[in-house]
Amino acid sequence: MDSQLIIPKESKADLSSTWNIYKSQWKTFLALTGFLFAAYVIYIIVDVILSIFGFSSLSLTSYTDYENIGTGAYIISAFVRIPVYLIYSVVAALLSVLYMVIPALYFNNKEIITWKVPYKVLLKNLKRYLLAGILYSLSLGLGFVLCILPGIVISFIGPSYVNKIACSEMSIIDAFKSSFQAVFKSPNLWSYLGMQLLAGIIYIIPTVCTCGIGNIVTLPMLSIYSQHLAYNKGIIN
Repeated sequence: MDSQLIIPKESKADLSSTWNIYKSQWKTFLALTGFLFAAYVIYIIVDVILSIFGFSSLSLTSYTDYENIGTGAYIISAFVRIPVYLIYSVVAALLSVLYMVIPALYFNNKEIITWKVPYKVLLKNLKRYLLAGILYSLSLGLGFVLCILPGIVISFIGPSYVNKIACSEMSIIDAFKSSFQAVFKSPNLWSYLGMQLLAGIIYIIPTVCTCGIGNIVTLPMLSIYSQHLAYNKGIIN
């Protein structure tokens, strides 16, 4: 790949650098969005089919059989839909984290990440990504249950945590603890948190104003900026 397209992680993280990095890999991000959309469409189709199965069973039974056969079929349909939803949720979560993995690999490998690379990395380390996601999700969920603030605190370690999972051989637990320490023991803590909050606000405005369509561009740019900022502030080194 053309080395001139590579923006070093030591460079300043700003809108210009973020946009340039996005332009060099927009096809990779667009492909990821397409896969996420395809997964959602497949899930909706399967869910509708299972729903129709349950309701049609109710409508085809006589009144005397309604409670025994129809309701039973509907309950079975509902139970079958639960694991389908769980499978979709896992697939969507694994694909979604690739928005952050792509810039992490870009800065670490110092090369343009083509559209096939993230999926090869994900499949090669599927168990690692799955367990890392479970740990982070449980910690985040528990944090929000415990008065919300702990959840907000944990959310700030996301860029560093994903980077360590994607770009190092560090164990999942060590990656989590190391990311927490890197963020909250950093001398640049408050400037890092402030810039992350500002980036989040800037991300939300165009996303909401475009009814979510702008997310196709704004989410990759937020992910790129978050990784780049973490390097700038010494959170990732």
